[in-house]
Amino acid sequence: MRIQEQLKRVRASQRVLAEQVAYLDEVADEAETRKLVAETPLADREWRDARRDRDRHRTLLEDAEREAQGLIDERDRLLERLHELETEHRQRDDE
Repeated sequence: MRIQEQLKRVRASQRVLAEQVAYLDEVADEAETRKLVAETPLADREWRDARRDRDRHRTLLEDAEREAQGLIDERDRLLERLHELETEHRQRDDE
């Protein structure tokens, strides 16, 4: 059960991060437009900051996706082992 609880937590985190990345994509796009129109150091800095925030959240989302996949792989490995043990148990009972 512990893996399933961790997976639920990670998936909830993934949903939040995906929403944040989508929002930060828009913020970075708007900042880039302002940078191109204004051509000021401030607009350029705001664009770099927005892009850095978006990239950081993308990295967090990718980390969460890797963690979820690792938990799924572990769950599948444990289920496979459980199946093997049940099969061995049934074979012994049939003898």
